[in-house]
Amino acid sequence: MTAKIARNLMPLNATVRDVMARLNEAVGVILFVDDGGKLQGVATDGDVRRAILNGRGLDTPAADFMIRQFTFGRDDAEPTANLALLTERVRHLPILDADGRPVELLTWANLWALPLIQPSLGGNESRYVNDCLATGWISSQGPYIEKFQSAFAEYMGGGKALCTSSCTTALHLALEALGIGAGDEVIVPDLTFGATANVVIHANATPVFVDIDPITWTIDPKAIAAAITPRTKAIIPVHLYGHPCDMGPIMELARQHNLKVIEDCAESLGAEYQGRKAGLIGDVGCFSFFANKVITTGEGGMAITRSPEVAAQMAILRDHGMTRERRYWHLHAGYNYRMTNLQAAIGLAQLERIEIFLKRRDDLVRRYNTYLAGFPELGLPTQAPWARNIYWLYSLAVRPERLGMTRDQFSAMLSERGIETRPVFQPLHGQPAYRSGIAHPCPVSADIAERGISLPTGNEMSGNDVDRVCDAITSILRTQRVYRAQSA
Repeated sequence: MTAKIARNLMPLNATVRDVMARLNEAVGVILFVDDGGKLQGVATDGDVRRAILNGRGLDTPAADFMIRQFTFGRDDAEPTANLALLTERVRHLPILDADGRPVELLTWANLWALPLIQPSLGGNESRYVNDCLATGWISSQGPYIEKFQSAFAEYMGGGKALCTSSCTTALHLALEALGIGAGDEVIVPDLTFGATANVVIHANATPVFVDIDPITWTIDPKAIAAAITPRTKAIIPVHLYGHPCDMGPIMELARQHNLKVIEDCAESLGAEYQGRKAGLIGDVGCFSFFANKVITTGEGGMAITRSPEVAAQMAILRDHGMTRERRYWHLHAGYNYRMTNLQAAIGLAQLERIEIFLKRRDDLVRRYNTYLAGFPELGLPTQAPWARNIYWLYSLAVRPERLGMTRDQFSAMLSERGIETRPVFQPLHGQPAYRSGIAHPCPVSADIAERGISLPTGNEMSGNDVDRVCDAITSILRTQRVYRAQSA
């Protein structure tokens, strides 16, 4: 017997109350065994809910409400034979040994898992990549680099775009090109992926962590203002989970204090602030094309700026610090932060379909919002009136006091139903890597980090997939409501 299935085993004298408490931790089914460990019956959260609605009290023993006729597999059967027994109706399959004792539990998640996000590669990706292979242009030189950069700048509405190996390297190039270095402080949000702070440290500057806005989850301009010192040289606003930062006040602070602004747009391609695309509001915008982003090159990134001088400096630093005017002549100890022609070919094909991808996200979000709007246990994502949120991931905050469980327990129950989720990022200021940074009070960051969860959102998702996620959530929430009402 595995440790996993042990959580699901309960004796026949377990009560409705006992079962509901265990269902907060275990897979969505309880297996009732006799004193010899043999399986006698099963119950899901739906069975428990029906028992309560039919008048069973919380002290009713399992023997009075468990399902005695159930489908099961055998531990000596071929794995495919056991999996074949799983259907939309049979979502939990106990595997029994020769004596009828449970030794494993298969779930519908084993058969049909819904990923958090996955790329869509049904456009010109193959054609463009095959063109690279046929012509031999597979390294960081080749025509698709310039094609991708030009198409990206056109989509953004201007500026000079520069392909990079990742958003992280784009951020690093931006800091270096803008002259940020030793002794300087750079203000970053406390709630973001670690790369935002990593690049500040790599530039020999000091990250200064400030709190986020409770509505948009992006950096709070008031917190920025309170953190500015004579050593502050830059701000990195992060357009988190696809929602743009409130860039007006941020740019005004930058103007007043002569600060540089580097937009971390890793998750926000297509997002807008007051009708302007995020990434071309500050001095430099940096984007990610990792496999889980709106468009992908597998790995890869892009930097964009309206400054020809900054663009030229980033290009030199990206290419080993070499000048274009004299071969193998290094002006700086630069980096190899280049993208390959193969990646750019994929990126160009992806960019051709970006409006399709963003429209798909809009449709998914409307469907999520319509389905989940009636649950006070959930704080749904928002969109400020000045913003276009592209919802990189549909991220919400649970309310444990109403839900009756923690975010992680909620996530585990969705996982057992084949729904992949992800907690939001952890606050950076308390992590070992950033002890050299300066931390301001970040209570909102800490709160959202504890309650935030991202649901499946992607270019390949369908409306039926959203319904499946929401059906699973509905089942969990309704069971919890019944349990809490009976326990009151």
